[in-house]
Amino acid sequence: MRKAIYFFTLLFLSISYSSSAQQRMDPKGMTYIQMPKPNTIIYHDSIFTGSKQFRDLFYRTNDAELISYYKKHQSNKIAGQLIGLAGTIITVVGIHNIGSSDHKGLGWALTGGGFATTLFGGYLSFRGTQNLQTAVTLFNQKYHRAALGIGTAKNTVGLVYNF
Repeated sequence: MRKAIYFFTLLFLSISYSSSAQQRMDPKGMTYIQMPKPNTIIYHDSIFTGSKQFRDLFYRTNDAELISYYKKHQSNKIAGQLIGLAGTIITVVGIHNIGSSDHKGLGWALTGGGFATTLFGGYLSFRGTQNLQTAVTLFNQKYHRAALGIGTAKNTVGLVYNF
């Protein structure tokens, strides 16, 4: 019993040592907030959530690579959610068959297949998150540049520093 307590204490300490409580926010670029729901991007003091706002944000650049990562994110997210739901339903049906019928082999097959399907749905959702993070990183690399120019107004001329 003591070994188990020491093991779990050591495990807890190692996990808490490697975790962080806050995520760094880039004040001049785009930041993807990693939460289960909803996906959130902060850009220029504005919060963008949901596929419509993300689509507007990425399509405004007319960058085919960014749009491609956004589309991959959307397709992986939707497919992952649907496959995960189907896997959960199949697992429940399999567990029901194990306990209540003469088809225990079918029940075990459904349970195992449903569990594997649920894991695959989670993997697709994770890949969708990675694609959105890649799009944000690529956006910051391409469109996060300081520029110095000459600005003119009605009767004045001056330097303009865009960051």
